[in-house]
Amino acid sequence: RRSPGAAARAGPPARRAKAGAAERSASPPAPAPAPERILAAALAAFAERGVQGATTREIAQAAGVPQGLVTYHFASKQALWEAAADWIFAAFRADLDGAVDALRTLDAAGRLRAAMKHFARFVARHPELHCFMTHEGSHDGPRLRWLAARHVRPLFEFSTALIREAMPRVDAAQLHYALIGAIAHLFAVAPEFARVTGRDARSPEMIAAHADAVVDALIDGALARQPARPSTRRTPA
Repeated sequence: RRSPGAAARAGPPARRAKAGAAERSASPPAPAPAPERILAAALAAFAERGVQGATTREIAQAAGVPQGLVTYHFASKQALWEAAADWIFAAFRADLDGAVDALRTLDAAGRLRAAMKHFARFVARHPELHCFMTHEGSHDGPRLRWLAARHVRPLFEFSTALIREAMPRVDAAQLHYALIGAIAHLFAVAPEFARVTGRDARSPEMIAAHADAVVDALIDGALARQPARPSTRRTPA
């Protein structure tokens, strides 16, 4: 049994419960699960140094987990690389799926503009995606074939379908890659941008301004250059 003094120090049950709830609400959010932290650290390492240059030791250190936990969850570095790619592309698809209903309410050009602005917000939060794909996309081989079949081609087909719907006479593949590069590069080199300009490339204001600038230059510019559709009216004899 607790002594009366101990009960007095603890306070009434309602007060103790209220104090405990306040302490819980003031506590920092729980960290992400270990596998998710490992995948985020792996993606960053692969984006910077590639599969050959990245090590499970540095990935474990960055994730704040023992190295053995990395090998427990992922049987090999190749398996970890594939899981990291699946993780970031799944995040992008989930993010894009959340905007699909809103896109349906727009015309073809509006859908393309909105999709590219959505992409800008995502790569601003995850600049490692562009660095990862720049590294992997510059070397043909089994990893690129896997990426292209599993992730890149479906997104390419989605994007180019939007472009062709809005601008049937434009080279959709070329514009797709021009948009990706123009949008994502600024966020990939955000430290350089900050060093040179003293500005934060990933601030909400800069993200919106950059997306607007790219859309204005590449999409609206291409729309303005579209040749007029030939008339289907028959001229009187």
